[in-house]
Amino acid sequence: MIQINPREIAADAMLQVMAEDAYNHTALRRLLRQNGAMSQKDRAFVTEIVNGTLRNLQYIDYVIDTFSKTKTEKLKPWILAVLRTAVYQMIFLNVPDNAACNEAVKLAGVRGYRALSGFVNGVLRTIGREKEKIALPEQGTAAYLSIRYSHPLWLVKMWMAYYGYAQTERLCDADNTAPDVTIRVNTLRTDAQKLKKQLMEAGVDVTDGVLWEHALHLSHTADLQKLPAFIEGLFHVQDESSQTAVEILAPKAGERILDVCAAPGGKSFTMAEMMQDKGEILSCDIYQHKIDLIMQGAERLGITSVSPCLRDATKEYPKDVARYDKVLVDAPCSGLGLLRKKPDIRLKKDGSEIDTLIGIQQKILSHAAAYVKEGGVLVYSTCTLSRKENEKNVEWFLKNHTEFALEDLTPYLPQPLQGAGKDGMLTIFPDMNRTDGFFIARMRKKGM
Repeated sequence: MIQINPREIAADAMLQVMAEDAYNHTALRRLLRQNGAMSQKDRAFVTEIVNGTLRNLQYIDYVIDTFSKTKTEKLKPWILAVLRTAVYQMIFLNVPDNAACNEAVKLAGVRGYRALSGFVNGVLRTIGREKEKIALPEQGTAAYLSIRYSHPLWLVKMWMAYYGYAQTERLCDADNTAPDVTIRVNTLRTDAQKLKKQLMEAGVDVTDGVLWEHALHLSHTADLQKLPAFIEGLFHVQDESSQTAVEILAPKAGERILDVCAAPGGKSFTMAEMMQDKGEILSCDIYQHKIDLIMQGAERLGITSVSPCLRDATKEYPKDVARYDKVLVDAPCSGLGLLRKKPDIRLKKDGSEIDTLIGIQQKILSHAAAYVKEGGVLVYSTCTLSRKENEKNVEWFLKNHTEFALEDLTPYLPQPLQGAGKDGMLTIFPDMNRTDGFFIARMRKKGM
């Protein structure tokens, strides 16, 4: 029988993410596929180590640098990957120190670094003895939150300026919580209770949505795409915050709707389900492979009202002027509301891209405004927590497009969100309702 060491696979994934600049989900998918003989338990262990290490990387490196004479930036990439994954197990997974240390010492030698086994052993044994005495920066400071919760200092400072210290700490803490998988029931084919029963019979842990009746939260899912309910098109993956954007758009049967940045298609699919698949939804993206994903998703779900279209949202399409009842702009953004699901975002961004994104977002919004009929609705949403990309963009838009006005969101919000959105804008925080961080604004085009 093939012997596969899950800790080696996890260290290899970390090496690819950190030294080779791979995305964590891409590296994990590739390595798990290459090592398909691993048990489901080991596959879950590998995924937890990699994502958990990435979520807590700054803290882990701080610990290593505290107890190692050779600092992290000077270590061989493989040795650093081994140390990082071992420290995560020791501090965050409660793996016995001896087990984590012994396995790391073995791993040091498998890639030709046997001479460094003693170094790895010494560093980890010291951490095991001293981990309860680690001195962090002073509480109440941005530096403390940055190290304690492994968030970039620039991001912590930005959020503190927006939301204050206490809310920023809650955000950072929520970002370090492993998310479940949230789905939206395909109401064209089933309902939430029937689907919940079917999934539970397949061994999936299922809980009801927090915000929406057609949402379900899944854990212990293994490979979602192999579930009969997925193959039968009974659901698609979509976070409840993303579902909220569609609820605020409030699509109705028979309407003509434009989804200008639609891939991978979740919002368009939810629109179609809310419209009983009656109407016209043009779902656009700039990349053909993403258009293919939308086409495949619509076919699997049995949806016919969605028409995928390859086009660039930053360009003008005069034939569409005043053609649509409703337009959704789910804009490309910095993704700072997704740190739970994509922990490598915090390692790959330094905030410098935000100003570039703002120019793109404003161009997309301006073009999208022209496609809305008189009396029609424009919804702008992002999956980021950045006022420059969110509230400031809406303020800019309204100043330059006086034919639009914000609308109170109260009629469209579920009970847990009531009291928010009266000014036409809503920010959903990941610490609130087990969702991604999200921003949504609803604007109506005035009639002449």
